[in-house]
Amino acid sequence: MDKKTFTLTDLARHVNGRVAGNGQVMISGVRPFAEAAAADLTLAADTKYWTRLNETKASAIIVPLAVSLPGLNLLHVQNPKQAFAEILRLFYVPPYQPTGVSPRAFIGVGTHLGRDLSIYPGVCVGRDCRIGDRVTLHPGVVLGDAVQVGEDAVLYANVSVYERVIIGRRVIIHSGTVVGSDGFGFVEAEGRHIKIPQTGTVEIGDDVEIGANCAIDRATLGRTVIGRGAKLDNFVQVGHNTEVGEDCILVAQVGLSGSTTLGRRVTMAGQSATNPHVTIGEGAMIGGQAGVTKNVKPGAVVSGTPAVNHMDWKRAQVLLARLPNIYDRLRALEEQAHRPISAEISQHPRAKSQKREDE
Repeated sequence: MDKKTFTLTDLARHVNGRVAGNGQVMISGVRPFAEAAAADLTLAADTKYWTRLNETKASAIIVPLAVSLPGLNLLHVQNPKQAFAEILRLFYVPPYQPTGVSPRAFIGVGTHLGRDLSIYPGVCVGRDCRIGDRVTLHPGVVLGDAVQVGEDAVLYANVSVYERVIIGRRVIIHSGTVVGSDGFGFVEAEGRHIKIPQTGTVEIGDDVEIGANCAIDRATLGRTVIGRGAKLDNFVQVGHNTEVGEDCILVAQVGLSGSTTLGRRVTMAGQSATNPHVTIGEGAMIGGQAGVTKNVKPGAVVSGTPAVNHMDWKRAQVLLARLPNIYDRLRALEEQAHRPISAEISQHPRAKSQKREDE
């Protein structure tokens, strides 16, 4: 395949940006700031790069609107990281080339297959499934009965999808993830744990991406929902009957207990978790390793376990570091307060002076 090449002006038009310098310079690749060479485009979105723009050997640099340096070829944009993603897609997303359905894949009775598929050896598709156009199923993917997979979805090696799960269009699911396994539902009776049948399903909206080795449990009744555009990092656990809102971000090792509800655009940092039946409002942010034990208001920022207002938590951390010193001071005050009065008098300077005179 021929190497793609664009002028800087072409790229500026593509991202609605503005060129400072030579707009006709040819760009044939995108590389990191320190590694870029001639004909490369690089990104300087963070402040740490703005005073070092002349250190890179790139032919052009993506920068915010307010950043400038005479003598360099700059691509000014409103959102540098968004522009970077769009340009990277121009260079590095390969055209879709369907490979067809491998004769070493198993396709169940009654399954409807769309057009231009790539279904690799070792794939197992159950009965009565519906596979949309241009879907890619990599080796080892298993789909249970009556699973639906939307157009342009990609399931990487060894993804397992249990029966009746619905996967939207353009969904990406990375290797090792399990969708639709039983929720953790048991009732204690006569000293034993009795399993509650998990009869619901999972619905994954359009444009969702799910990292490697995640587990998304089916609902006890009804459905577990991953909303449109949500992004899940690796090792995320989503409990039964949970609803993840549109465009949420769940970073690695987030754990959502059963019946958790996340509003739109919630961000949960790494290793944070929720109690069951908690609601987190739209736009809220949950700090790393936070434990959410009660509802969180829309737009709130919380940290700690149990999770509290982020600024309150930061103040508490400052005080926590000072506790040893505070303890030592308090202990000294207590010892002084409980010292016998005769000892206090004997240590007074005037008492010591009188004693010397008597001697």
